[in-house]
Amino acid sequence: MSRAALLVLADGRFPAGGHAHSGGAEPAVAGGRVRDADSLADFCRGRLH
Repeated sequence: MSRAALLVLADGRFPAGGHAHSGGAEPAVAGGRVRDADSLADFCRGRLH
């Protein structure tokens, strides 16, 4: 296995197995930051940058 593949698998945010991290989407919805598809897209873009 390559070093890059090992680093990906070792990343705690890698959705392996039955658990996947939502990146905080639920609290963003509960707090009113995500209200519709456009605000969800903005939220996701913010999490990627």
